Amino acid sequence: MIKHLNKLTMYLIKKYVFAVFLSMLCHISFSKEVILNNRAGICTQKITLNGNNWRIATDSSNVGLQKEWFITPPISDSKQTPVPWVIQDIFHNYHGVAWYWREFETPKNLHPKGRYLLRFSAVDYFAEVWVNGQAVGSHEGSETPFEFDVTGLLNPGGKNLLVVRVLNPTYRPIDGISLKDTPSGAKQYPYAGNAAYNSGGIIGDVELQSVPAVRLNDLFVVPDWKTGKVKIQTTILNTDSKATISSVTFEISEARTGLAVALENYVRKIEPGTNSVEAEIQVPDHKLWCPDEPVLYRITASVQTQSSVDEQSVRIGFRDFRFENGYFRLNGKRIFLNGANFSTHYPVGYTVPLNENMLRQDVINLKSLGFNFVRIPFGCPNPRVLDIYDELGIMVQQEHFGCWQMGDYAGYKYPKPNNINDLLVKRFENSIRRVILRDRNHASLVMWGVLNEIPDGIIFRKAVELLPSLRVLDPSRLFVLNSGRFDGIKEIGSMSSPGSNTWNIRESELKDWHPYVWIPYSPQTLDELSGRSNTSGQKIYISETGLCFPVDLPTELGDFQQCVKDQSDDAQYFKRQYNKLLVDWTKFDMGNCWARPEDYIKDAYKTASSLREMADAAIRSNPFVVSYTPTNGVADCVVGESVATNFRRLKPELIGSVLLSNSSLRWCMMTEPQSIYSGNKIKLRVSFSNLDVLRAGKYPATIQVVGPDLKSVYEKKVFVNISEAKDGVESPFAQTILTEDIMVNGPAGKYQFLATLDHGGTAVGGETEFYVTDKSRLPQLPAEIVLCGKDSVVTNWLKEHHVKTLPVNKANQSKREVILIAGKAPDSTTMVTLARQMECGSIAIFLSPGTFRSGNNSTRCLPLANKGVIESMDHVAGYYRADRWTKIHPIFDGMPAGGMMDYRYFRNIISLDALSQEYSTVAKDGYSYEERSSALNYPAETVCGATRICDNYCSGIHIGVWHFGQGQFIVNTLHILENLGNDPAADRLFCNMLNFASIDMNKPMAKLPEYFNRKLTEIGYQK
Repeated sequence: MIKHLNKLTMYLIKKYVFAVFLSMLCHISFSKEVILNNRAGICTQKITLNGNNWRIATDSSNVGLQKEWFITPPISDSKQTPVPWVIQDIFHNYHGVAWYWREFETPKNLHPKGRYLLRFSAVDYFAEVWVNGQAVGSHEGSETPFEFDVTGLLNPGGKNLLVVRVLNPTYRPIDGISLKDTPSGAKQYPYAGNAAYNSGGIIGDVELQSVPAVRLNDLFVVPDWKTGKVKIQTTILNTDSKATISSVTFEISEARTGLAVALENYVRKIEPGTNSVEAEIQVPDHKLWCPDEPVLYRITASVQTQSSVDEQSVRIGFRDFRFENGYFRLNGKRIFLNGANFSTHYPVGYTVPLNENMLRQDVINLKSLGFNFVRIPFGCPNPRVLDIYDELGIMVQQEHFGCWQMGDYAGYKYPKPNNINDLLVKRFENSIRRVILRDRNHASLVMWGVLNEIPDGIIFRKAVELLPSLRVLDPSRLFVLNSGRFDGIKEIGSMSSPGSNTWNIRESELKDWHPYVWIPYSPQTLDELSGRSNTSGQKIYISETGLCFPVDLPTELGDFQQCVKDQSDDAQYFKRQYNKLLVDWTKFDMGNCWARPEDYIKDAYKTASSLREMADAAIRSNPFVVSYTPTNGVADCVVGESVATNFRRLKPELIGSVLLSNSSLRWCMMTEPQSIYSGNKIKLRVSFSNLDVLRAGKYPATIQVVGPDLKSVYEKKVFVNISEAKDGVESPFAQTILTEDIMVNGPAGKYQFLATLDHGGTAVGGETEFYVTDKSRLPQLPAEIVLCGKDSVVTNWLKEHHVKTLPVNKANQSKREVILIAGKAPDSTTMVTLARQMECGSIAIFLSPGTFRSGNNSTRCLPLANKGVIESMDHVAGYYRADRWTKIHPIFDGMPAGGMMDYRYFRNIISLDALSQEYSTVAKDGYSYEERSSALNYPAETVCGATRICDNYCSGIHIGVWHFGQGQFIVNTLHILENLGNDPAADRLFCNMLNFASIDMNKPMAKLPEYFNRKLTEIGYQK
């Protein structure tokens, strides 16, 4: 029959049989070596254009295009710059257009019909490229790579001029683009608190690639964690005008050993243009990727056409991550996410690290501190850092520059194009899509964050709508809609499960929560954090919360100097903050408490660590919390929020609290109140958190309260019951062990509240403290004082303590008096009377800020020429927190003093507000803060104060003593009045203040000086 077939038919049959034979040959195991040998050929050549051979010039007037700088760059006005790097380190505080250029030589392209590609890993934000004066193309977007075919524009074997015009957008539009029209995350300028810096430039690698006519354009791999099968999608580009037969090979090997475990080869006809090749390969005895064993495989794809070979490889891991049945689950097992928010930030280079070790050090620190998860908010992680997360086994939620603040212009209002909404939506979509395409092969990446804290609007609605198209790009990961859910639309779910085209994880199942809370922590706040006020039963993903610590300014500035970068924009900002601290150091006489600012900072870290432990104990006791990801990461930014400085120096004082927070087995101890009078009751609360490390069973434990004399005042034996899952129902990660009210009649002092697991495991965190005060030992008070103003709480307290109150005597010229000002500010006539009596030797006490406020003027009635202003020392719901401190002083006699305030003992009286000269307010951009100053005559004695060196510097006086003539006045901004009679610290402080004011009352009255009326004018008491 065959001999009767025509020649064409015979040819087709022979070709088919040969193809089948070749395909079968490539699939048998003993052919691996043959295939690998056949792949030898001329490979893609990559020539780096990184380095110091670049020049840069600014173009503040945007005239470079008109003057054709792409042909003749402005050499006389230029400076040398490395690439990758940022504009702002070369031209400080500059934003706008900058021009980069360099010369390079072209190697010979050995590939038949080969091409030359110019590849940029990232340019921030808008790039236009010329080669030898000819336009190559442009690219918009800060985070992702792009390339141009420059084959016809090069001088083979000769020199070439590469010119790149970079637009780093400003608030004012340039070429129709302004900063907040673009995906720019938290970027603002000038350098300030609560913001990322608006840096820009060529921030990624630049390469010239000599590639074959047929090359790989993309490689995407989806591993199946259950079966071990790997689905591979490749895009192959054929730039020739004719189709060609090529060999496409996929090799899978163990990433650690390089041992090949699977190999497939296909012969394909590659048509001109774009071609897709897909494969599914089985990995035998595959191992799963998880934080404890982050097993990685390398997938290498190659395409060979004749002697030319192009190759790409990615690393993948077999794992599955989802939220299901009330918990996050990795590879089918529930897992508690011990996370950290870690914004990409580096000193001097902002988005570009000073050295590669910074990338690795951050991840090593995260791993060693017990984190298994990191959220990268607001975008722009260096792609190399994801490789390290893959290797060390830390799960990642990644966001993108477009996730926050797009279209949020605040005070910057400029004309916009009519299609601005369309532009915003398009740029937002490009931002998220491109980041997914760049990073979707990483094993560590388990969640995509689409938005952060965005209200309802066009961007939010677009994000909701985009999900099905994003699923095409990545079917295997969770999508998080809007971290914090500031949109408030409960009908739309918060997450999308792998494979789902809907936001199917409802808020009723999982609340994405940003619980920023004021400090000190109130009982209501602790109830909320611990879940006691949770009546819905919904599980909670805490994706942001926390508090800031001081920036270690002396160390930071020393490190800037050490690397000869002390003129950088961030170094100059820190220097300005430090100079303000040094001024206050002298004026507040802070050397009375600490020998150096460095010692102050270390003490502040200890206090911050204690505060973090309080909040962590509440959160880890919450049975509804399934993920805890505080904002405190592993390296500072403009704010001191982390366990390491900007230069990655660890802060030893903070490490213990982080390790405790991330412990898999821990006690959570709380008391309420935290300071009581002897003979009163205190509520003891004990919870136990087990992150599935303690097996099911009944474990004995001991609960104790030990007094300052180390004698036990309470002891109880309890059991911790760990139960197995039954009928698919799993016990919460945390359970309550004990809630009990006890009366404490022991001696005054600091008490320890302790818990110990007697057998079966080691649980940390089994200690906290509270204070007991003996009310009978309050100091004796003066027999009488003058009370100016009406306040029933003060009147009743003084009466209860047998202190006689007298009215203000305007005619008094015979004796000194203690004048307590309570209630509202006195009228102008009374203020003149008080000033006269102070001038002659009396002492006035302004008991609260309300006693010197007049209308909107917070300090109108203070007897000072420069009155300062009452300002909050804390911002963003307590996240940016000032450190409160006290001196050893008669006003604090018998109380913890001489350093940082004890937030347990003083919890109820620490106030947000203080009398301030240096403070900050929300800037024009609506997010960052600008530094403000309101002249203040500093007191003779600052007894209790506040200084904030996280975020912008601010400082204030909580208790100060000013001289006024022969007398004095005391200003208090602490919450003494609000807590009189109920809080030991308030009562003792009030007693001490009255006694301190009474010391010189037996001295004779002085005469009014002749210049007194002029003084009244200077302080604003008369015109």
